[in-house]
Amino acid sequence: MSTRKKVHAFVRVRPTDDFAHEMIRYGDDNKTIDIHLKKDTRRGVVNNQQTDWSFKLDGVLHDASQDLVYETVAKDVVSQALDGYNGNCAH
Repeated sequence: MSTRKKVHAFVRVRPTDDFAHEMIRYGDDNKTIDIHLKKDTRRGVVNNQQTDWSFKLDGVLHDASQDLVYETVAKDVVSQALDGYNGNCAH
């Protein structure tokens, strides 16, 4: 009988010169990210346009290096795959 593992979800955010800092807020726990978009006033004063999203993840990698992303997200899965195991299964 195989052991089921949950899927892990991470987000990597890499700011650029024109990055919209006012749109994204990071939780103190490094596991939540909130995104806010300003209402499109061209759609009128009353509209049902969604402007806020909140995500709870296994990790938020803000301005992280490629090495840190690999160590955090992929290293164990790649190692298991190279050992002959399905990348999403525990052994």
